[in-house]
Amino acid sequence: MEGATAYLLGEPGRGLKQMMDQVNLSRLSHGFRAAGMMRRCLNEALQVARHRKAFGRTVIDHPLARRQLLKLMLPTEQALSVGLAAAVAMTRCDEQQLRILTPLIKYRACRDNVTVATGAMEMRGGNGYIEDWVNAKLVRDAHLGLLWEGTSSVNALDIIRRAVGRERAHEALAEELHKRLDAPIPGQFRSRLASLADRAIAFAEEAAKRPEAEASYRRAASSLYHATSAVLLANEGATLGRRGGDARRLLLARLVLDHRLGNADPFALPDHNWEDAVTAKLLDDKAVPLAEAESLLAA
Repeated sequence: MEGATAYLLGEPGRGLKQMMDQVNLSRLSHGFRAAGMMRRCLNEALQVARHRKAFGRTVIDHPLARRQLLKLMLPTEQALSVGLAAAVAMTRCDEQQLRILTPLIKYRACRDNVTVATGAMEMRGGNGYIEDWVNAKLVRDAHLGLLWEGTSSVNALDIIRRAVGRERAHEALAEELHKRLDAPIPGQFRSRLASLADRAIAFAEEAAKRPEAEASYRRAASSLYHATSAVLLANEGATLGRRGGDARRLLLARLVLDHRLGNADPFALPDHNWEDAVTAKLLDDKAVPLAEAESLLAA
């Protein structure tokens, strides 16, 4: 019996602590597997986009292609940040954070992996569908993460009903997120991150209190994942930028808010000038200084 399903059903004859240790390790493994596969998919898509020409221009110079690459990059970087946070919690034996981060990374990263693998195949076109290239295998293998160690619904039930509703693990996560916001993140952006993190935590807690809200558990878990990843990305970008390194993860944090937690009008055009400027920075191999990232955030 799969570890997650056994845990939810209360398989007899096994210690709860031992079972959860096994589930945490397995789920973290699946999360990193998905993160690694998404990285391979992104790299394959970038390779094609930078070297193939279409309609008289290199593919990466076309706005639609650049937008698609950005949509592959964002979940890839989210999975890396949340996966590393879960790994750190494991090394520190922080059972409460680990209790909620491992099902979160397993649930959301594995779902995103399917979308990213499909998008990378599309970037290669018909060649991506045949076995001469790696894309077909990446798409097939991406689906394994949706099934092993608990399906998406099993993980959502575990996150909201058990980790949040019964074990209050979200409280430890909320505390950690607010600690991460102490980094030198621009003030207005920090306030927006804090507000959305608090709302995601409250939404998960409210859903856990109401059995009739079970149909919304996946949405609540996704919101919690996105808010968590946004805070982690912002912390990493600000910290690296302050040390003189690459602050581009601040820009990725903003994109999480806009594209994965936003409520954009479906009939309104976005600020293409802002997105074009951010996309140019993210698709370039050059580091983004902190001052430049802050300037883009303020725009």
